[in-house]
Amino acid sequence: MENCRWCGARIPEGTTVCPDCGVRLRREAKRCPSCKRGIRVGLAICPYCGEDLARRRIPWKLIASLGGLALAVVLIYAIAAFLPLPINLPLIAAPPSPTPTEVILPPTATPTETPRPPTATPTATATFTPVITITATITPTVAAVQSPVPTNTPAATPTEPVALRHPAPRLISPADGEEFSGSGTPIELRWEAVGTLRADEWYEIRLSYLNKNDELVDRVVAWVRNDGIPWRVGESYYDDVSLNERTFEWQITIIWDPEGDRRGQAVSPPSETRMFRWE
Repeated sequence: MENCRWCGARIPEGTTVCPDCGVRLRREAKRCPSCKRGIRVGLAICPYCGEDLARRRIPWKLIASLGGLALAVVLIYAIAAFLPLPINLPLIAAPPSPTPTEVILPPTATPTETPRPPTATPTATATFTPVITITATITPTVAAVQSPVPTNTPAATPTEPVALRHPAPRLISPADGEEFSGSGTPIELRWEAVGTLRADEWYEIRLSYLNKNDELVDRVVAWVRNDGIPWRVGESYYDDVSLNERTFEWQITIIWDPEGDRRGQAVSPPSETRMFRWE
């Protein structure tokens, strides 16, 4: 059991919304499919390895399963070709029917009586009866079943993550849970510098909140290089935040961007996540 940080009510473990005041207690989390590190739900890019989380991925497991099923069907047909079955399979040719071959043998003589002197009775003469023998030649043929030749597809080589060169930035102000009122109230995010950054390294400021449609907005709002100079939260965020939950969460990470396309990779762990309320 723990207490709600707003109304102090006792709430059970695993609850994400306070049953008394309705405030959302924590963000849901998931794991990056590339580096397997824990990140918040709703991120478009992994803050650790830079993986594009919105990109569609090819379901290799489904393709491999379908390929294995097709290979199993082909093997069953190939085995069935050599087994006696009560029905004819569509890929197996039926044995040909025997074709009779006619062979004519020379005539054989039929013995007759010894001729006698001619008399008034006619003498029987020898007759020849041909004998016909029929033989069948059967040549069985079996239809060839062609099995697919497996093709070796090289696996994709994962990109090595950049080594972390800096410690996590330490947040200074506002304090976690601090409250502000009025759209004109200046809210400045301050953090402690980790040292001198390289020319291609930046402090990335990430802000998350619920908008007026109660949809989660989790995005990078600024890249800055000036150590010790705070970043001010503009009044546009005050107008865009949800009327039901006017809370913001913010976080700082050092990013390496050698290409200058604002798609760099993290070279420090992310800072702690702090929250402030803007009524």
